[in-house]
Amino acid sequence: MTHVRGTVATLQHYYGYYRRAIRDALNRSSRKPFQCGGLRGYDQLVGIERHLQQQRMRNGPDPYLNLLHDRVQSALTATVTQAEQVRQMHTFLTQVEHYLTEAPRPSIRTEKCETVVPAPGSQAVQQELERMFSDLVQQSKTCPLARQLNRRWRSISQDWLPGILHCYDIPGLPRSNLDLESTFGTLRRGQRRTSGRKETSPVRIFGPGQIVLLSLQDEDILPLLQSVPAKVYWSQRRRQEEREEPHRWLTRLHRDPVRALTQVDQQFYQVVNAHAGASAGALQDSH
Repeated sequence: MTHVRGTVATLQHYYGYYRRAIRDALNRSSRKPFQCGGLRGYDQLVGIERHLQQQRMRNGPDPYLNLLHDRVQSALTATVTQAEQVRQMHTFLTQVEHYLTEAPRPSIRTEKCETVVPAPGSQAVQQELERMFSDLVQQSKTCPLARQLNRRWRSISQDWLPGILHCYDIPGLPRSNLDLESTFGTLRRGQRRTSGRKETSPVRIFGPGQIVLLSLQDEDILPLLQSVPAKVYWSQRRRQEEREEPHRWLTRLHRDPVRALTQVDQQFYQVVNAHAGASAGALQDSH
């Protein structure tokens, strides 16, 4: 009876990885500019479906995994056309981002021997954006998503342009404040991790010192780490790795779903073989 309970618990734990992978694919999101979380989730589902197909061919039928495979296939079939349209628009937005990144901006100071590339100015950048969106509509007359994107662009251009392109006119003005937000975001995540609370008001007090620590070189940080006893350091390091393992597994899943789930399969069958060996040994001892 104990062996059966252990096997059931192992199966539930094993199937939980697949449920979590599918749930994560359906809820993928992204706050970064010009990145489509839904498209990444679709690609993740494609990887999961491919792995389930390989798992069925390699290990034989499994009622629960076969049911998951059928449902994932149905979801992919229903959304394949929409996913291709989103992929096309994602490619176009990436081209827009590359153009905005590579367009020269006026610099505060330049060296005498340096060849200065003249900045196009906000008006020239706006005209180039208008041309890119016009070409998109002409090339994608059969894509409803392209027409929606173009209408959204017209609305934004009327309300915000050229006011959001001043970085191409004013020397030294950055294109965005993402670098600054990233630094403060790193501090806030560290505060939530150490305190276990959502509130990050202590960053207002210790933030300046933490920013200085981020700016230190490795040789400056090493003496600070050496002042901590090795036993305490490794104990806290192991606890931190245990807390971060679920997040790390999701990262591996995002990079390569097939490989991540294959590793789960290998761990699962190691546990199953260990249980089978223990049960066989117990039967021999009883005889």
